[in-house]
Amino acid sequence: MTTPFFGRSAAALVLAAGLLSPLSAQAQDVAEIGGLADNMIVVSNPETSSYNDLLYRANRSPGSVYNGIVNLWFRNASGTVVSGCTGSLLSNRQILTAAHCVSNGSSLTSTSFTARFYEEGRGWVDINGSGYAVKSGYGLTTSAINENDVAVLTLGENAPSFARKYSLAVGNVLNQETTLAGYGRTGNINTGTQISSNQFNDQAFLRTGVNTFETTCRSGGICATALNSSPGTYGGVLFGDFDRSGVSSAGVVCNSFGFCNAGYSDNREVTIGPGDSGSASFLADWTISGVASFGQINNVTQRIGGFEGYFYGYTCVANVEGNAGCQSNYNFVMENVEVEVPEPASLGLVGIGLFGLAAAARRRRAA
Repeated sequence: MTTPFFGRSAAALVLAAGLLSPLSAQAQDVAEIGGLADNMIVVSNPETSSYNDLLYRANRSPGSVYNGIVNLWFRNASGTVVSGCTGSLLSNRQILTAAHCVSNGSSLTSTSFTARFYEEGRGWVDINGSGYAVKSGYGLTTSAINENDVAVLTLGENAPSFARKYSLAVGNVLNQETTLAGYGRTGNINTGTQISSNQFNDQAFLRTGVNTFETTCRSGGICATALNSSPGTYGGVLFGDFDRSGVSSAGVVCNSFGFCNAGYSDNREVTIGPGDSGSASFLADWTISGVASFGQINNVTQRIGGFEGYFYGYTCVANVEGNAGCQSNYNFVMENVEVEVPEPASLGLVGIGLFGLAAAARRRRAA
């Protein structure tokens, strides 16, 4: 397992546009549940104040594409659940999530974890973990934007058979409709009201919606703009905003980039909040392009006035040719995913096939 840890603090995001904005990692702390903060707006529907809005509820019936997305509970040395994130199943025993869910950059912040799988009609299946792998280089920057904010967790036993397994995306991942899904908190676009998603009990639900990544950033917070670089190869953090209007000039942060203009006019658009850390961004073929890392809204009242102050970033884990950050993370994940071993019955069929081929070869030689 990979275990290098270095000092890290969530200090500031320095954008290419010259803005300076505070960033917040999005792991959800148990003690946070009763509190509100203006960096937790995650739902675009201005007509609803209910976190239970069915528009955002993932259907997890048998065979659902969402059934490999897990609710992660992290525990301290005394066994108490102290925080939660979201993860995605990659193999029988490996789960993809964010590095900041398990490390503060210098040491592990959790000694154990439980992965909670869910399927309608079957309920929750809890499996305890057995190890962590954190990407080398995580914590080397003082910015909350870190191209290495990715981790692979290992389960102590195989995931339930109903859980879907996901693979990593290959090729361009920008300017495509992307599904975001997580167990974190919810709110609505007008008021910024926060409601706990019950992440730490059996009433937890998976929220889902869409958005689009439009540019990339490097560790430390320097992002590609329309003027200085090609975003496809610039950095290993996928960057977008939460604007619904689809107009770049409506973005308090993104209007200087020349990107960030792909908002959705309907209420499907979502973004991340506490508890969504480590959740995946899925392309149309359900391959994973990134891992939820950070998000920030500058001012809730700006949203009411028609402005957009929310931006968010996912650590790129896709196999993107020419993008060193994405490639490095892709390689790290693949190196920490165990090769699937066929079931005994499958091995028997393979053996029968090989025996048949050998027998046929002997007959040909005899002839």
